[in-house]
Amino acid sequence: MSNIGKQILDGSFLYLQPWFYNNKLSFRCELGIGEGKEYMDNAFHRAISIANILFANKTIDAAFYHLYFDNDGRTYDVNALILKFDKIVELDRYSLIESEAIDDDIAAVKRYISYNIDFDTLESILKSQIECQLNPPVNFVSFDNEFVFSVYDDRGCDIVFFNNDKFKEFYSRLEPYFLEYDREKMKETFESI
Repeated sequence: MSNIGKQILDGSFLYLQPWFYNNKLSFRCELGIGEGKEYMDNAFHRAISIANILFANKTIDAAFYHLYFDNDGRTYDVNALILKFDKIVELDRYSLIESEAIDDDIAAVKRYISYNIDFDTLESILKSQIECQLNPPVNFVSFDNEFVFSVYDDRGCDIVFFNNDKFKEFYSRLEPYFLEYDREKMKETFESI
């Protein structure tokens, strides 16, 4: 199993938002461009175009999302999309508190992992995440290319790599989608590795 495949099974791997700013080898891409209906249409089409670049072989090795629970075992994510999950990993609560990702009133955060997601499911989830700002966001993983693809809403998405060579390989393919505001930071990272 790849490095990222092992990491998502590790409760100490937190994968916190904002993903782009919390991970050195990352891209931030703009989705929504234009206004009104055109803006939402562009957001979905750009997300799918990016997914086609990332998952050219149409293989999504894994997907995961996080649910937050209170002391009574109730989840805070009432709109959670439920994928058929294969594994549940409890995240390290101490590390979450230390990183200020959660308050003391959160009793647990669990990662729900599904394997072998088909591209139609990815499209359906992305549509929901963009149109409904689905919470929690579902993150898509490639083991071979060692990245996690995460759409945060209609404004944009982050792609976090766990391998320098793969980051460099995808740089020029994804550059047309880069968010202008963070373009220089991505270029600096590319040139430094």
